[in-house]
Amino acid sequence: MDKLVLDLPTRRWVPQWLGIVTVFIILLPMLLMNGAYTGSTVDVSNTLGVLSEDMTMAYYSTSAGLAMAYPVIRKIRDAATSKTVLLFNLVMQTLLSFACGYAKNMDVIIMCSFFIGFLKAFVMFEVVVMIQPFFSRKKVRSEFYAWFYPLAFAGGQVSIALTAQLAYYYQWQHMYYLIVIMLLVAIIFVLCFFTYLRRPIYMHFKRADWKSIPLAAGVMLMTIYLFTYGRTLEWFASGRLRIYAVLISLLFLLFIQRQRDNHERFASLRIFGTFKPAIGYVFMFFTMLFSTTSTLVTNYMNSVLGVDSLHSNALALWLLPGFALGGFICFWWFRWQRWRFRYLISGGLWCFVVYLALLYFGVSTNATYEALYLPTFFRGLGMMVLFIALALFVVEDLKPDIISSNTFFMISIRSSLAPAISASLFSNWLYHRQTEGMHVLAEGMRMDNPLFAGQFSQSFTNALTSGHSLETAAQLADNSFYATLQQQATLLGIKAILGYMLMLAIALAVVAAFIPFHKTIRVPVVKTGDDMA
Repeated sequence: MDKLVLDLPTRRWVPQWLGIVTVFIILLPMLLMNGAYTGSTVDVSNTLGVLSEDMTMAYYSTSAGLAMAYPVIRKIRDAATSKTVLLFNLVMQTLLSFACGYAKNMDVIIMCSFFIGFLKAFVMFEVVVMIQPFFSRKKVRSEFYAWFYPLAFAGGQVSIALTAQLAYYYQWQHMYYLIVIMLLVAIIFVLCFFTYLRRPIYMHFKRADWKSIPLAAGVMLMTIYLFTYGRTLEWFASGRLRIYAVLISLLFLLFIQRQRDNHERFASLRIFGTFKPAIGYVFMFFTMLFSTTSTLVTNYMNSVLGVDSLHSNALALWLLPGFALGGFICFWWFRWQRWRFRYLISGGLWCFVVYLALLYFGVSTNATYEALYLPTFFRGLGMMVLFIALALFVVEDLKPDIISSNTFFMISIRSSLAPAISASLFSNWLYHRQTEGMHVLAEGMRMDNPLFAGQFSQSFTNALTSGHSLETAAQLADNSFYATLQQQATLLGIKAILGYMLMLAIALAVVAAFIPFHKTIRVPVVKTGDDMA
């Protein structure tokens, strides 16, 4: 076997193994870092007196910033060395993370989160270019994705669980301080072991379509805001949301017009004129729709099972074995080249069918927290199989000049728009199902109902026995039944939504088995470019 040789910008005296260590020290905070950490939502809300939606907005803003960066990365890289790019972005991320840790205003955290995501893309791009041969010596895209995707997405889940631990035992700000320390270590390693390689300074970035960035960012951020705060602000009863809806339409039209007229396009719209990207984005949206049902699981754990935030966030760790198995399956699927591609897509969707079926038939007031381990594993397996398969499918026949456009659209759909829209859908859907369930269940809560009368009498008697007055005991009995009523309504709502999503997943899995993603059994193996979606 040939010796692995990586093209690393290391100093002459630095051995290759130390260069590899340096790259992974840079990579580690990138995998864990986000502008906002959903594992600390409750703690941030209590400390700053903000809504949970504010944290959600900050979280999605990071992904929006990440998407915005990819179309301009190549222009910047032509005018700077890898060391320059890494140092600048690592230093700026350190300052932004420190600012988030000390911020007392959510608007500051949201803004910093966007720029953290924007800068993160540059670092990830540099790292991916450096370590591609480490995961695939011949730079075969399927092999690289199968190794790197599980690692990349596992980092986000670990950060959620880690943030919950730090928030529980210390303060939510400690996650930002941990990231700052890791970034400082990465900066030291880059300064010590990397060098400035000479390259022609050709200012491509001056020709970049910078004006499209605020247009695209405005559309994405306001769309996320609209769906995130929709129910809280009562949708179009809010003047702000009505204004945002108009602005989204105007900015979107301006963005489209600019991509059609401008020679140096920010994102090529030609990508939607071909079969593979169009069908790939649709299936990616459904993948995120099924994955975002995890918000229902979180609601179920908190409202029905009474699980604390520490354990509810730790459940995400059960995605990791699913990620690992999904990467393994994809690696050998494309290595062996024996089965049609559509069976892989269908198989990933059937994993979601199993996940939803286990939840639908398993959720109850008597269920245990441990019963959620297996469904979470299958969710992780389905996510990873579909992430890798669809990423390969979409990029397979793309011309090099529009690969960055695909990365922009793929990340926008997968990490920002689809999760935000899906979470809003489930939140509003559950709210209406809860309201309907409360009305239906309340009809049976009358004293002429022997079951209700017996339970009310028992609760009333227990309150009296505890030393409460007649009036207080009656109120406590009413509160107890209201809590039980709300719990049952929530459970019924979650179960109904899961049932509908289960039927949709089954239908889509069957349809996917007949879609001619590839007409031949053998799928061409394509070597990577400098892309990472």
